[in-house]
Amino acid sequence: MARLEKIIAEDYRSIQHPLEIKFPNNMPVVLIGENNAGKSNIIRAIDLIFGEYHPKYKDLDDHDYFGRDPERQINIKTEVSGFKNKLGYNQEYICEGFGFQATKGQENDFVAIQDNAEENKYVSNALRNEISSIVVNGDKDLSYQLSYSSKYTLLSKVTKAFHKKLTEDEQKVEKLKTLFEEIKSTFIEVPEFEQFKTNMSTIAGEVIKNMTYGLELDFSAYDPSNYFKSLKVHPAEGGETRNFEELGTGQQQILALSFAHAYSKSFLDGSLLLIIDEPEIHLHPLAQKWLARTMFDMAKDGLQLVLTTHSSHFINLEFLPGINLVRKDDEGTVSISNNRNDLYEYCLETGSDPNRTQEETVIPFYANHSTPHLLNGFFADKIILTEGPTEELALPIYMKKAGFDTLKESVEIISVNGKGNLAKWWRLFTLYDIPTFVCFDNDSKNDGNGNKRKDALKTIGIPEEEVGDLLTIQNWNIADRFCVFGNDFEDTMQDSFPDYLQIEQEARNELGSSKHILARAVAERLEYDEFQDGWQRISELNQKIIDLN
Repeated sequence: MARLEKIIAEDYRSIQHPLEIKFPNNMPVVLIGENNAGKSNIIRAIDLIFGEYHPKYKDLDDHDYFGRDPERQINIKTEVSGFKNKLGYNQEYICEGFGFQATKGQENDFVAIQDNAEENKYVSNALRNEISSIVVNGDKDLSYQLSYSSKYTLLSKVTKAFHKKLTEDEQKVEKLKTLFEEIKSTFIEVPEFEQFKTNMSTIAGEVIKNMTYGLELDFSAYDPSNYFKSLKVHPAEGGETRNFEELGTGQQQILALSFAHAYSKSFLDGSLLLIIDEPEIHLHPLAQKWLARTMFDMAKDGLQLVLTTHSSHFINLEFLPGINLVRKDDEGTVSISNNRNDLYEYCLETGSDPNRTQEETVIPFYANHSTPHLLNGFFADKIILTEGPTEELALPIYMKKAGFDTLKESVEIISVNGKGNLAKWWRLFTLYDIPTFVCFDNDSKNDGNGNKRKDALKTIGIPEEEVGDLLTIQNWNIADRFCVFGNDFEDTMQDSFPDYLQIEQEARNELGSSKHILARAVAERLEYDEFQDGWQRISELNQKIIDLN
């Protein structure tokens, strides 16, 4: 089975320095990151090599060169495996990749890389088409992919595959021709049809005297040159035919995925590279969860999938090596990915117990403890981890009133359900270079010996000799990478805001005694006063988050 193993792009669109994406076996490649980070440019680089247009003849625009600089040279290299077609004069070499270079004003250079490391400029269509990429997004919806708009649509590819298989058996071809000739004879028996044919030819001959071609009607459903183009695909509901216009975009996306998977399994032995740009668009959350699970199952079944997404439902830590965090810095688009060994080594480096941390179980451990809510952190510029929902609900309100809007600044506040989980999720997010801040209190409930708090503090780099003092703090302690809310978050807020207790009692009479609901209600009702100790503390916390890197 032909597979794409790796692509490296350089000086292409927003990508300046060599950017590498690996394609692990039996798992999707998931590109995540903020808007305009360059995810779509990675997709375009893949499709440039394996898409419908031959790379050698691709007409590139100024914006295809990094920084619109025509002096730059676009370089895209790929590594592949499992190719059947060979290279060389005696077909003695295996194809191990492709190389593409583009320089403004010159013909594009497109070569195959032989297994002796030499470049071969004679790249046949058969060789290049051993891996075909199909992009499914808002520009190429289901009605396009299931039409004959071009020879590169999914339906065109399927019918060509049908034709190839059929014509391998001459007896079946002759049998079909005989049957269809009988069908044609029935049409000819209709008088109006014969009269129309005669009039059409007569009128065409009178109007266009110098034309050597005329018009002929042919109702044959098959001949050896039409590649089964009588085949039509349509949506159905309850046994009744529907139009594509009746389907929502989300439904079209799902059906296109199903069609592509069937094509790959039936004719390509899995050698289809299916690229889906934001599959979550137009789908409600439950449909997103179902589609994500379906995609992961298809990837495990061998279909090569590339996804861009802004939905945490399409992040599954079971497939960690396929996750690529894409972002843009001053030098262009960059990507961060990690495998099992990377995560394992980082856990050990940041204080994880070596007796309890095993390389073969570290990914299942994180995958089984993750939730879509926790994984939202992958879409944030910065993260604040809290031990419970009380701080998660109340903190953004306090911080916004003091001048820092966490939503506007792309800061995600995430409750990890207990002090013992702070270090675990800090490790994951900082492994991907996402600045992460830790908040907790010194309440000893469920942490009588302080080990959970010690683990969190030592993980983020606090020297062990300083940890003991931090566990005895009874008031605010705001540092560069963490904040301790004294003995208890609510007690600290009551001491810091003179009106807190009164407002809390009023809220309790209206809303009941739920701890985190009350904390949020009080935060919403407190008035900002820059001279109050509590608001000064919140402003100090805001500045630490702003400075976090």
